[in-house]
Amino acid sequence: MKKVLSVISLLLPLLLSAETPKKQNVVFDCASDNLSYISSRLWLIEESAKEYKEKKTPYHIVLTIHSGCTEIVSKESAEGDKLMQNIQKKLQNLSSKHDVSVEACQIVTDRYGIEKDDLVENVKLVRNSITRVIELQNEGYAYIPYHK
Repeated sequence: MKKVLSVISLLLPLLLSAETPKKQNVVFDCASDNLSYISSRLWLIEESAKEYKEKKTPYHIVLTIHSGCTEIVSKESAEGDKLMQNIQKKLQNLSSKHDVSVEACQIVTDRYGIEKDDLVENVKLVRNSITRVIELQNEGYAYIPYHK
């Protein structure tokens, strides 16, 4: 019996340290109109998702898009613009490969005249991105603004 207790006491710290990492919830809030900056931030979102996957850390990432950032969700705005096309490819990659929820503010898409059928694939419309961010923060999501 002493041997069993000794083995358990030796293994217990290892078993306790092997618990599943806490789920990481984050909302990246894009309001910038600087396409180079937006492109670099989308790359960082992807790197974050890759790190979580490598560490086997569960995560949920939301990218909210509003204000000057809104045009990145319009397929029409990418016509003839290589940087915008690259940004939209990154949006698709984030959504399809990393399960990032890409959410555009309908208030702003309406103001910019962006129709639903003009949206980049997998972009969801939310009525108001500000109230959406508030909701996510109240649920414990870390808030990362991209407003430069």
